[in-house]
Amino acid sequence: MIATLMEVRVPSTASKLFFPQQALASCMFAAVYRDTRGAALSDKERINHFPASPLVSVTFVIHGELVLLQAQSDTGPACHGNQSLTCFVTGPSDLPVSSWSPGDVTALTIAVYHDAWLRLGGDPEFQTIPKVLWDAYERFAGASEIDRGWTGFCAELSGVWDELCPREWRNVWGVSDWAQATLSRTLLTGAGRSLRSVERRLKRMSGQTRRSLEFYSAFESLHQLAIQNPDLPLAEVALAAGYADQSHMGRAVRRATGFTPARLNTAIQTDESFWCYRLLGERF
Repeated sequence: MIATLMEVRVPSTASKLFFPQQALASCMFAAVYRDTRGAALSDKERINHFPASPLVSVTFVIHGELVLLQAQSDTGPACHGNQSLTCFVTGPSDLPVSSWSPGDVTALTIAVYHDAWLRLGGDPEFQTIPKVLWDAYERFAGASEIDRGWTGFCAELSGVWDELCPREWRNVWGVSDWAQATLSRTLLTGAGRSLRSVERRLKRMSGQTRRSLEFYSAFESLHQLAIQNPDLPLAEVALAAGYADQSHMGRAVRRATGFTPARLNTAIQTDESFWCYRLLGERF
């Protein structure tokens, strides 16, 4: 008797990028959903890589568990330690951040602008998740499927954000818009007009210096250009994104991601643990 080999189909991971509704564009950058249940992943593939970011990230672990991998930066720890968590906040980080799941995991991470985080009642140390975000998450978790859950999440949050959001905050799309709008508000508010006074107000509002906001704005432009013009020479991409030359761009990419542009591009295309980078490309 000859045995026949049957094709075994291994379930794949589910990853999705959620965009905020227009009413929440000045509050949230985006959200990512990740579900690895049933997928055959190695320990390395269960790592989740995220770039450096000026945003406040709130992660809700729906199923399983996540371990934050320790990362240090000039402004302090990007994570709270190597511990298993069911929900956590990661403040702005000038270094890339990674997490790892010891098994199957389902999680939702939302990225909130720093000034919006404070408006929502978030603390400056990023230790406590505001009640409104918990209430919105419960709408998400209680839904029969994730698209309905995201609609419920946005409905819950927008009702509160509409009351908290000043009118001049409305027209924001992406980090570059947010950085420019925050800098403009900083220049127009407050008593002091000296460079030091403006920098202090900017730091309170955004959690960033002017130079770091310029860094993140350029990096977002670089990501957009690379996605929209995959065949453009790197030197031209660098100049179009606002860098002095290709070497300058390479240093920025390494600072934000921990990898050279060539290594990063390969990882995004072939490495499961870079799933978030692939998702973020959908914004463009």
